[in-house]
Amino acid sequence: MRLNSEQLLSFVALAQTGSVSQAAVKRCVTQPAISNQLKRLQDSIGLALYQKHGRGIKLTATGEAFYQYAKHVQKSIHQAETFVEGLQEHTAGRVYIAASQTIAVSLLPAALMLFRRLHPNVEIFVDSGNSSQVFQHMETHDIGFIESFPPKNYPDSYQVRCLGHDKITAVMRHDHVLANQQSITLSDLFQHDMIWREEGSGTRDILTQAWQTQTGEHPKVQQCLGGISATLEATRQGLGVCAASQHCLPSGESILTTRPIDPLLTRPISMVLPQNRPLLTMQVSSFMQNHLKETLA
Repeated sequence: MRLNSEQLLSFVALAQTGSVSQAAVKRCVTQPAISNQLKRLQDSIGLALYQKHGRGIKLTATGEAFYQYAKHVQKSIHQAETFVEGLQEHTAGRVYIAASQTIAVSLLPAALMLFRRLHPNVEIFVDSGNSSQVFQHMETHDIGFIESFPPKNYPDSYQVRCLGHDKITAVMRHDHVLANQQSITLSDLFQHDMIWREEGSGTRDILTQAWQTQTGEHPKVQQCLGGISATLEATRQGLGVCAASQHCLPSGESILTTRPIDPLLTRPISMVLPQNRPLLTMQVSSFMQNHLKETLA
């Protein structure tokens, strides 16, 4: 029997949090995804590792014993990755990155500039799309960046690392009536002409889920543009208001302003990596991970 490392890491998160939902947050995956991983692990072993206990989860005696081994696996994986990432100080080659548009436009450029200064012989190509498209591109790309939870039942051949969380803000012109408010509710926002992102956008998914939770209804979409750049430009031109990452506005922006949404809307910023990756990809991903974690802290 061969154990799956992603399933082991999910079990360690469950043991450390005592909750499937909290384990999902810790691993930056959806609750159905981690439940599926835990079920597959338990089925492959053939023994009960945990059981319901009140509102949480309690490890069985077998689960407690198994956890002692599993947590060492987690530590060993981290140590091995750190060791291998330090093997090459001078690198050359090409790395392909697939990133959601918000990350590609607002977060990656600064990290790429710093990496380029340190490693001028490494060629990096970035393709942008919405978060759902990133996973579709992973077969031909080395690193992925998404601004939402990964899709349900994503392949075990990929690893998803949460780098931090991003806040969704309301965006409008300085002369828009909503700019007079300190914060904006979804009801306030949707009373005005709303410019939506395309389907598959992490921003659109977060807004839709929040509105459905609040009202039980699907929001009405009357105008939709593909990509964050087009959405912001339409807002500049006075077509309406929109919602976007707190990092979305370029430095020196003079026409648009942002306001926090009440209640706060956040989403994970995560990096997607194949389980088996070359040394150059490991070095680039390690640098990007450290830089983005600092930016999002």
